[in-house]
Amino acid sequence: MIQKTKELLLNPWFQLVLSVLFVTTSEVFLKRGAVQAPRLPEEVNWTGVSGLASLDVWYGILFVIASFVNWLYVLRFIPLTIAFPLSNFVHVLVPLSSWFFLNEYISAQRWCGIALVLLGVLIVAKPVARMEEKL
Repeated sequence: MIQKTKELLLNPWFQLVLSVLFVTTSEVFLKRGAVQAPRLPEEVNWTGVSGLASLDVWYGILFVIASFVNWLYVLRFIPLTIAFPLSNFVHVLVPLSSWFFLNEYISAQRWCGIALVLLGVLIVAKPVARMEEKL
């Protein structure tokens, strides 16, 4: 059981999924933190530095770091020409998470864009799945 868990955790495909989930989570936390940030004087407000006062921003930063570590691990084992297109699934998950957790509106045009990104990821993933079956 422990060996199976270790194998799963060290699987680069699992790490790729984790990386995408960490990026998505970080974006939701960063958005929440940015909205909660106190307003500073006009001359420094544009920097976004006030967001550092929010705990959500710090959670977002931790998830960015976790995603970065996962991504480096993924790149050791999966070609960039495969990993990067698959990582674009984040462009599906971030809007859906924003809609679900932040009650943000998604227009019909944006839904179409999300569907196109999903289709693109699936097109890239299909040959990868076949390649994995042969291994």
